[in-house]
Amino acid sequence: MKLGKRSIKFENTPIILETASIVGPKEKAGPLSETFDRCIDDVYFGEKTFEKAESKFMKETVNLAITKSGINKSLIDYVFAGDLLNQCISSG
Repeated sequence: MKLGKRSIKFENTPIILETASIVGPKEKAGPLSETFDRCIDDVYFGEKTFEKAESKFMKETVNLAITKSGINKSLIDYVFAGDLLNQCISSG
């Protein structure tokens, strides 16, 4: 249920069905490399600019989480995401 323009109140307790992570070469080289779903060697992820790569990382990660959950994406009401830029450019 909406509470104003930017707030919601859940009628049922939300649940997290699945998570996903796709990272670049620096994260892959770190101590948590075995915990990520996918590690990409190219920081540009095959794109021409970093901004396009960042968008592709986000889209691919969301699609991976949906696939891992096993549910149809039409059943998803909300997605919560963030990024390390502290500006939430991609996740916005």
